[in-house]
Amino acid sequence: MSKEKKRKALLSKLSRNLMISVPMMTVVAVAGFNIHTGSNLGLIPSAEAAQGEAEGEAKGEAEGEAKGEAEGHAEGEGEAEGKAEGEAEGEAEGEGVSASLKKAVRRPEGYTPYQGDVAELRALGEKLFNDNSLSSNGLSCATCHTNGMVYLDTFKNQYPHFVAMGTRDFGMDMVHLDEMVQICMVAPMAAEPLEWGSKELAALTEFTRQEQQKYIDKP
Repeated sequence: MSKEKKRKALLSKLSRNLMISVPMMTVVAVAGFNIHTGSNLGLIPSAEAAQGEAEGEAKGEAEGEAKGEAEGHAEGEGEAEGKAEGEAEGEAEGEGVSASLKKAVRRPEGYTPYQGDVAELRALGEKLFNDNSLSSNGLSCATCHTNGMVYLDTFKNQYPHFVAMGTRDFGMDMVHLDEMVQICMVAPMAAEPLEWGSKELAALTEFTRQEQQKYIDKP
């Protein structure tokens, strides 16, 4: 055989070997074929690592989603509980004052106010107007009404007259001035009403009447 034929035969053999070996290398790489035993198919280390990493990521994502759903559910329950509590408190506030206090702020039948010196009553009334010990929450009449503040325009009207808070919270269509004092004692100041016929009630009423006149005369 000539040298040229030998060269071509060798090249042909090499070509056939490459065509066989490349697919086999691919199969071995994918299937992890053990060339020493000819058996025991399994993933090669790099493939095992890839599979482990994929499984770990999938597990982590699943746990993260489960944790997120649990936290979201807990937050949702917390919001629902907070909303329920808020609504319950709102309903309790909306129910207003007890029936006994609603009755206590009304003038008793046959009521006659305390009579005394007007100047003396106004002086005492001013002290009581600024006295936060009358309340259970640290408020005084002056807390809301210093320098004629926080009076509605209806405050200019002659008593008895309609007062929104009196109607809304106490079911009173018309309110006398001393009843208005009692309403403020019970509602904003969270205290017991003053004793009907007492000097203290007459003093606060007289001072409030003076404040009303200042409000009417205010430009």
